[in-house]
Amino acid sequence: MTDILWQTRQGDVWAEIAALLNMESANTQTPGWFEMRMTAMKNILNKMTEDEKSKLQEEADRMAKEGLLAEIQRK
Repeated sequence: MTDILWQTRQGDVWAEIAALLNMESANTQTPGWFEMRMTAMKNILNKMTEDEKSKLQEEADRMAKEGLLAEIQRK
């Protein structure tokens, strides 16, 4: 589920990484970002409602059948 979270809500993940590193923002140039990625995603998943998790699972199921969304493929 973390792969789908990363693909669909990267902005939220970057914001959580920044918060974990006590920074205003984070990106791939931020030292230590990769080590915080899984922790950030787990934090986001833990804060999600059951409805949000269900929608994320639906998106995971759809991606498994149909592949990545066009806008994600272009990145």
